[in-house]
Amino acid sequence: MIVLHEYPLSMVDHVGFRRFVGALQPLFKIGTRNMIRSDIMKHYEVEKKKAIEYMAGIQSRVAVTTDLWTSDNQKRGYMAITAHFIDESWTLRNIIMRFIYVPAPHTADVIGEELYESLVEWNLDEKISSVTLDNCTTNDACPYCK
Repeated sequence: MIVLHEYPLSMVDHVGFRRFVGALQPLFKIGTRNMIRSDIMKHYEVEKKKAIEYMAGIQSRVAVTTDLWTSDNQKRGYMAITAHFIDESWTLRNIIMRFIYVPAPHTADVIGEELYESLVEWNLDEKISSVTLDNCTTNDACPYCK
């Protein structure tokens, strides 16, 4: 429920939520937010491994798109990297490869290095057909994006 509805992990600390869960099943013991986070990350790693293995087997080229933005409240930069490809059934598919914190300053070298590491981790560095970046002028100087 927390993942499906994108609720904050702190929800498990709310008294009302704990009462609700207890009313549904008194024997169920809800974990802490750290336990929930750990379970989510374990599930993520399993699904990521499956996705990487799937991508290793595709025969098509892969188009990659990225978007970098800075959160207003945290003043931290984040980048989403998405792979787009045609599967064996000729269906356009996409997979979010990474959603990562990008340390400041957001120079072309920093952005390019994060992108390159993602492509190598997913074994896509040899399958790239194109890379599309957002309209930030820093991207014009990205050494890995040319």
